[in-house]
Amino acid sequence: MRFTSDKSKFFQISPAAAEIFDYLRENPEVAEQSWEFDKGFVSGVGLHTYTSADFWFGALSGWGKDKLTISASKNEDGSWQINHKIERSIP
Repeated sequence: MRFTSDKSKFFQISPAAAEIFDYLRENPEVAEQSWEFDKGFVSGVGLHTYTSADFWFGALSGWGKDKLTISASKNEDGSWQINHKIERSIP
């Protein structure tokens, strides 16, 4: 497993980084806010079957930060299944 808090490094170690950032720009639910890259994760050095990235945004409530996780799992055909989860800060 590999972790990085550097966006450039994430693009170097994650085979799905471009897909994750495309999803961030194109998915209407998450594209409305200006999410900032926090950290990335890649499992299985050499295998690259799962990767994820965490982003943050100043909470809409004004309290803390909201967290967005976008994950990518490799399908048998080599394509990526992309999902996301948003954790909202609640005062």
